[in-house]
Parts: sequence; C-alpha cells; structure tokens
Amino acid sequence: MDKKEAEKSLEEIKRHLRETEEELRKTGICAVEIQFLWGVLALVGIGLTNFFYGREWYNLIWLNWGCIMLVGSFFGYRIAKKIARMTGITSFVGKLIGMVWIGITVSIALAMFILWITEYTHFLESVIALFIGVGFFVEAFVSWRAFIVAAILCWIGAVIVGLFPELVNAVFTVLIFGTMIVPAIGVKIRSRGKGL
Repeated sequence: MDKKEAEKSLEEIKRHLRETEEELRKTGICAVEIQFLWGVLALVGIGLTNFFYGREWYNLIWLNWGCIMLVGSFFGYRIAKKIARMTGITSFVGKLIGMVWIGITVSIALAMFILWITEYTHFLESVIALFIGVGFFVEAFVSWRAFIVAAILCWIGAVIVGLFPELVNAVFTVLIFGTMIVPAIGVKIRSRGKGL
C-alpha cells in the first residue's frame, strides 16, 4: 500500500469514528428521556404516597410504588428500544448502563418487598437513595462525568433521610429535581441548540 492509499484509508477510518461518536452522543441525549420519565414517575409516587398516608390507606402505598416501577420499566424499555432503532447502534456502554439500572431497579423492588414483609421500613428510603447513587456513580465513569455529582447528592440524601426521616419527602423531591428532571431538561435544551 502506498502513502496515498494509506492516507485515504486513515481518513476513512477517522470519518467512521467521528460518525460513531456523533451517533453515541445522540444516543446519550435521547437516553435522558428515560431519566426524565423516572423522575416524573417518582414525583407522582411521592404525591400519591402523601395522599394515601394522609387517609391512612397504608397498603395502597406499596401498590402505588409497585405500579410505578412496572410502568417505569415498561416505558423505559420502550424508549430504549426506540433509541436503538433511531440510531441503529447499540453500544457496549449503552448495554452496560442499561444492565446497571435494571439491576438497581430489581434490587430496589426486592428491598421494598423484604422490608414490607418484615415491616421494618424505617431505612427504606435511605436504601433506595443509596442504590440510585450507585447507578449514577457507575454511569459517571462510563457516560457523563457530571453524574458523579448526582451520585454524591444521592448518598448525602440517604444519610439525611436515615438521620431525619421526617425530611424524606423534601429530600427526595430535591434529589429528583436535582439529579433527574433538571439535568434531563438541560441536556434536551442544549441539544436543540445544536440541531439534534
């Protein structure tokens, strides 16, 4: 292979790498739809929990969160499939992040079930915040570095809720807005400015 052919091949490889990088960036931007979905569902869950708690319908609280996890999993899966169809690629990083969050969702569901059966629910919210913090921590190292801030906020929130359980609604509302809804809206607004 002469120098001219080698340079042409190198340029072709660079072009493919740029296109792949752009597709992965689009995938990441679209993936915030899942983050936004879970944020909105969590806020709905907190609102319904307060409503049921005020009327002393305690058994409906568990049903509420079970339904929210089912609805979130169903629509989250559909959004993930839409992203894969839209971009035509499924990266290793995307699969890894998806598996981490699926594992965390299953872990939270099992923790909720175990704590409901044992009626030892005092630290349930702290456990949930810890699991979500782990998800953001892993995502920070394979996706956007800014998620490390979300992980730290979740862990701080877990400690606050564990020490001051009466602040659970306020802490979780702040966490949901600060780690899920506001960042997702910010990413979508920035991406529109870039024509995505």
